[in-house]
Amino acid sequence: MLHSGQDIEIVRILLVDQDVAAGPLLSIGIRPVLRQIPVIMQVATGHEAIEQLRAGPVDLILLDLPSLGDLSLDAEAAVGRLVRVSSAALVIAISDNSSVSTAMAAMRAGAHDHLCRPLGGRAFAERLQEIAERHRKSRLLAMEGSEAPIPFEAPVAPARAEVLPMWRQEQRIIEEAIESFGGNIALAAQALELSPSTIYRKRQAWAEMDGKRGAA
Repeated sequence: MLHSGQDIEIVRILLVDQDVAAGPLLSIGIRPVLRQIPVIMQVATGHEAIEQLRAGPVDLILLDLPSLGDLSLDAEAAVGRLVRVSSAALVIAISDNSSVSTAMAAMRAGAHDHLCRPLGGRAFAERLQEIAERHRKSRLLAMEGSEAPIPFEAPVAPARAEVLPMWRQEQRIIEEAIESFGGNIALAAQALELSPSTIYRKRQAWAEMDGKRGAA
């Protein structure tokens, strides 16, 4: 939810991070690129975060995974406990670890995505906005200089549209998913509810089929 007073809009951000400098640094880094005023509430532990969420809703929750150790030593279980009281907030796990397993564990527990430090600046705001749009929370963040999207008008379908073979359609869907996750096959596989090994096998089969067509 976005809060407004007269012409001023604010976005409420709950930062769960035991590093006391994290909140001020985040505010300095993100404030210049947002049209809204970010109100950042920082707590140091998972239990404090749950108390804050029970006191009132927020728009965005940034979870430093090591700071949730008081909820559970298992990061996935800790994130799950907090997500259950997060209401409609966009939940982003953050850490210094960029491994796929860390990201997958956080998202299995209900986080909308996982980001690595450093946080702040336009690149960070753009990434948050992208995640918000993907999860239909596009009003969460609005950046300075961004324009309202141009309304989409669907093109008139031709009388007889080209029908691709099933394997080509499957290939297009999978490759577009991989591209949308920046080439990360593990995350694309999770979104498509496939195993990464299935995608690897299919891509190998497609390459062999294209090779045979080229040789013909």
